[in-house]
Amino acid sequence: MSEETSNGRRPKERRKQRFSDTWIARHKQTLPQEDWFDTGFPDLILRMSYGGARTFRVRYGNKGEKKRTYKLGRWDPKEFSVEAARKAAKLFKPAEPEPGSNEPKSDEEAWWHTATMEQVIERYIKEVVSTFRTKDEVTRCYRRYVIPKLGKKRFLDLKKSDAAGLRLSMRTEHGNRQADIVFGLVRTLLFWVEDEGLCEGYESSIRYQSKRRGKKKRTRDYRVLDDDELRMVWRAAEQMGGLYGGLVRLLLLTAQRRQCLATARWDEIMGGTWHIREEEGAKGTGQILRLPPLALKILESLPRIKGNPYVFGIEHNGEHKPFNSFSQRKAELEALLPRPFKDKWTLHDLRRTARTRMEDIGVDMQVGEVTIGHALPGVKRIYIRSKFKEKRADALLRLSEHIAEIVGLSPDRGTPSGPAPSNVVSLTRSRRA
Repeated sequence: MSEETSNGRRPKERRKQRFSDTWIARHKQTLPQEDWFDTGFPDLILRMSYGGARTFRVRYGNKGEKKRTYKLGRWDPKEFSVEAARKAAKLFKPAEPEPGSNEPKSDEEAWWHTATMEQVIERYIKEVVSTFRTKDEVTRCYRRYVIPKLGKKRFLDLKKSDAAGLRLSMRTEHGNRQADIVFGLVRTLLFWVEDEGLCEGYESSIRYQSKRRGKKKRTRDYRVLDDDELRMVWRAAEQMGGLYGGLVRLLLLTAQRRQCLATARWDEIMGGTWHIREEEGAKGTGQILRLPPLALKILESLPRIKGNPYVFGIEHNGEHKPFNSFSQRKAELEALLPRPFKDKWTLHDLRRTARTRMEDIGVDMQVGEVTIGHALPGVKRIYIRSKFKEKRADALLRLSEHIAEIVGLSPDRGTPSGPAPSNVVSLTRSRRA
C-alpha cells in the first residue's frame, strides 16, 4: 500500500495489489466500492462494487487525455480468472470512431446521450426500485427532492457539484438526515448506470471517499436520560403540546421505535390496545400492546384532522401523511428546556431510556425485550410462541407509573399530583375539523 495524500485520502490509482484468484476470493472490502490496480499489468482494474460484484476493467486513453475504462467482464475463478483478465487487457484495443462521425451507433446509445436526469430516474424506478420493499418511500424521495432540482439536466452532464448543491440546499430545508439520504440515492443511481454498463464508457461523477488512516473511529453515543433530563424533556413536551409533544411523551411510555409510533393509525388502537400492524421485513411489528392510562390520556389530547388515518397525521398539498418534521420540531422543544443538556440527545435515546428504566424497576429481562419489539434469542423464538400480551401490559403500566413519579404526575389521570411545578402547563384537548 502507498502512503496517503496530504488531505488524508488515498487516490484510487495507488490502491495496488498483484492480483491472484486467491487474493480476490479472500479480500474483504472496507468501502462500499473499491478500485484496485494490478501491479502485474497497471492498466488492469478490479472494481469491487457495493453489491458484491467483482468486475475487471481496462484503462485506456492517449497521453495527455482523460483516461477511460472499459468493462472486460466479471471475475470468475473458472470462467474468467486473473490470467484470463490480464490477457484480455493486453489484447484490448479501443474501437476507432468512424471519420467525421461522433453519433451513437444504436438507439440505446443515442437515448443515453440525450436522456435527462428525470428520464433516467423514472427508468431506474421502473426497472429496479419497483422490486424494493421500500419502493414507495424511495420513489417519493426521487420525485419530490431530486427531479424538481436536477430533473431537467442532461444525465451525462451531471457533476458532483450538482449533487453536492442539492444536499446543501436540503440540509437547510429538510435537515441533515434527509439530505444525506437523498444524496445517497443520487449516488446509487449513478453507480447503477456504471456497474450495469448501460452507457458505454460512463463513470459515476460521485465516488465513495476512502477512510482516513490514523483517525479515531467515531463511536456511537449510547445516551440514557437521567431523572433531571427526563423531567425537563417531559415538561418541555407538555408545554409544546401538539403532535410532537405527544410523540415525545409516548416514545417514553411505549419504548417503541420512532417510525413505528409516527406511522401508527387510529384503526390500530381499539379498546385501549395498540395492535401494531405487521410489516414484512420491518423490525418490531405485529405486537399487541395494552396502553397504560397515562398514554391513553395523551392520545385523547392529540389534535386530529378529519379523514386522516394517522395518529400523528398532517395534511400536505391535500394529501394525508404521517408526521415527519422531526429535526425542526426537536429544535423547538430544546428551546423550551430550562437549560441545554451537556451532551447531545436523540429521540432514539428515549427508547433506550425507557428500556433501561424497565430493567431498573424490576421488569423481567425477557419481557422487557419483547415489549420493545426485540426478537427472542436463539431457539426461544422457535419454541416460545406467546404474544406476552398481559406481561407487556404490566411492563408498560409499571413503566408509566415510574415515569409519572419522576415528573410529578398521577399515572391514572395524567395530571399533576400535589402542588404542580410552576413550569408545567396542563394540556387541553383540541381537535381540528
